[in-house]
Amino acid sequence: MGQDLDPRAAGVFLTAEAALLEARIRILQEAIDDVGTRIERSAERLRRLREQSQWESGRTPEEPPTPADPTLPDPESRHEGPAVRTCPDR
Repeated sequence: MGQDLDPRAAGVFLTAEAALLEARIRILQEAIDDVGTRIERSAERLRRLREQSQWESGRTPEEPPTPADPTLPDPESRHEGPAVRTCPDR
């Protein structure tokens, strides 16, 4: 807005801008709710898989897994990407 607007035009512009922002907020809230639902479903699937693997390994579901439980992923291997190598000449 490089030009000065009369107060009425500024009010219309700000009202339109507010409506646009509210619509974007609703879209983002729906996306956040969708992600939350997907996380809950994934957590439930993981819980069921762990219970299933515990039954198959002979443990009861109430029995806590041991730290060296081979059915659980290695916590050290989580979120590791390819090694970053730096150039020795730099």
